[in-house]
Amino acid sequence: MNNKRRIDLVKLDKLLRDGKSQRDAAKVFGVTEAAISLARKQLKRRIVRTVGLEKANEVVNNHLDMMSQLRKINNAINAELTRAQESVEGANGRDRLAVQEIIIKLSAEIRRQLESQLKIVEVWHDMKIVAEFQEEVLSVLDEMEPGARERVIGKLQERSALRGTIAFS
Repeated sequence: MNNKRRIDLVKLDKLLRDGKSQRDAAKVFGVTEAAISLARKQLKRRIVRTVGLEKANEVVNNHLDMMSQLRKINNAINAELTRAQESVEGANGRDRLAVQEIIIKLSAEIRRQLESQLKIVEVWHDMKIVAEFQEEVLSVLDEMEPGARERVIGKLQERSALRGTIAFS
């Protein structure tokens, strides 16, 4: 416990990034190589968690940005549709048919925009469900065998199966 307090994870990260060995880092902190190894694992978990949160934030921001853009486009199309509907009342003959054709095209575009919004929401919802499922599985594993969560995450990291968009807490 005392060794953990003496090891500054930020400083350890800098040393390791600068190419220092665990033995060198142990000398700097005045601890054993085993203590450095444990601190390094703790550092790795924090980095994975941070990257996961950053990616989640990026996904949220992009999702909100896309929805905002679709809303702007949808508002513009609706405004054009309203203008077209107003002008169809005063039109006659060929003009009326041309305006009605525009209304049909604008209506189809609104439908496509709504489909896009629905697809984005579905993907977002699926990502949320997958993240909740992963969290539940890891929690159950940890309840069944304490420490299993960290071992599973470690194994996935070893196999490079852990993606930056997944945040394990």
